Amino acid sequence: MGGRIHGFLGGVLLTTTLTYYTSEYISKNQQFISQQLRQSDYIINNRILSDADEKLRKNYVPNSHISYSARAGFAETCKDIWNDEIITMVNWIYSLNWYKMGVDIDAKVNQLTDKFADSVIKKDQ
Repeated sequence: MGGRIHGFLGGVLLTTTLTYYTSEYISKNQQFISQQLRQSDYIINNRILSDADEKLRKNYVPNSHISYSARAGFAETCKDIWNDEIITMVNWIYSLNWYKMGVDIDAKVNQLTDKFADSVIKKDQ
């Protein structure tokens, strides 16, 4: 009889503990979601739908001057210049319209072969 009582009380304790921790977890999630919804509502109403912080955007100065770092030396500067030239060259190559260039070359080759064929035919006559 004592084993049944201990088993029942152990089940009650386990169920109560699981219920308590589940309710705490749900409560924390609810607080987090409520906070995120309030922030989203504030952003939508005060920043997106109205221009309330337009002054902030007009007077905004990026902090790019703070993140300045000095070069290690002349060699690093030369490497950076070389890399910039290589990147510029690769971007130029990628910007070419290879299909149009191929069509133009094909048309010019056809013109040259037509001229050559006309000149050969004229010589034979």
